Amino acid sequence: MRIRYYRNASGGLQAKARVFDRNEHGIDVAAVDRDAVAIAKRLASHGYSAYIVGGAVRDLLLGNKPKDFDIVTDALPNRIRKIFSNSRIIGRRFKLVHVYAGQKIYEVSTFRSLSTGTIGNEYGTIDEDVQRRDFTVNALYYDPIALEIVDFLGGIDDLRGRRLKAIIPLDTIFREDPVRMVRGIKYAAANRFVMSLSLKFTIRRDAALLSEVSPSRLAEEFYKIIASGKSALIFQALDKHGLLQYILPQVHAAIHRDKAFKKVFFQNLTSLDLFAQLPEDTSVLNSASAAEIVQSDRRLISPFLAWFIRQRLRDFAQCEESPKEPAAFRFAAFSDIRDFLTPLNLPRIALEEAMEQVLHEDNLLPAPLPPKRRKRGPRRKKPKVHQEPTHVEVPGGPLQ
Repeated sequence: MRIRYYRNASGGLQAKARVFDRNEHGIDVAAVDRDAVAIAKRLASHGYSAYIVGGAVRDLLLGNKPKDFDIVTDALPNRIRKIFSNSRIIGRRFKLVHVYAGQKIYEVSTFRSLSTGTIGNEYGTIDEDVQRRDFTVNALYYDPIALEIVDFLGGIDDLRGRRLKAIIPLDTIFREDPVRMVRGIKYAAANRFVMSLSLKFTIRRDAALLSEVSPSRLAEEFYKIIASGKSALIFQALDKHGLLQYILPQVHAAIHRDKAFKKVFFQNLTSLDLFAQLPEDTSVLNSASAAEIVQSDRRLISPFLAWFIRQRLRDFAQCEESPKEPAAFRFAAFSDIRDFLTPLNLPRIALEEAMEQVLHEDNLLPAPLPPKRRKRGPRRKKPKVHQEPTHVEVPGGPLQ
């Protein structure tokens, strides 16, 4: 292990970060995404530093397969865009660059500054960037060229000790961004990390701040949770620490009101987790983002909603005034499902496909519905044009 130093105000040397080589950190090079490595090498060839950072490094050190590889660099967004023709800049205030490699998207961001706080939009240095990250286990920088990890805040020690430790002071970390609470609970539950009493207390104190978060951001975290393969553990932890009531208030109320719902709900989540843990060649989870997964595969969202949909089916069947056709049920139940998931605003197609899945499983629909086709007007017949036979001169005579 090496130590990086910097000169303090008095001119003396002071330790800045620890650097772990390949033999010390033990990351399997073959497990690192090749395209992410290629992006880092391309940036380095233009004179910039580039690191894989965040959850990917954490997962590699834990022996898990990362779902995303995010890259951070000292190159500015406009420069990154010029280096990679297959990229585009996103964001208005703090710009990021999405680099495309086939169907995969890699997020490349510029080091962020502390000059305007931990949620500001100024660019800075790696020393500042690390102080803006949420937890020490997510603040490790992996150099895929030198095969080294740069650890500024003791993240490797916390990872090996299974400790979840906040970087930003607890007085402000969740008030600046309440979604950090959801991520912290998710990391702790999925990886068996231990949280300090002060961190647990702060989460409970600030839990109500989640009610101010936009539905789209909450939905993004929801997608990631149900695609994680650990959704049952994570939802139990969210409920235990007082967050579920602000993310999915109807689900929270049903869990605490109805023991049957609670039992079947977590059984369904366990089934969903088994599907999410399938190998890459039999699962769709490794080929797209979480949002795309939910929209493209009803098997992920239907286990989450199955009990609720079946309850609505029973209520619908017992109502004498209700027509008994599945189409009528779909129309009547859709708004109920929307309310059940409030404030999340999931794609309509995902909810409709979840209903279809339950109806198929209960033999209420004998076959999947045919895809909708655009209505087209009558085809115009093209007038026949008489053509004379074409003669081509070749050795030996004409060929008709």
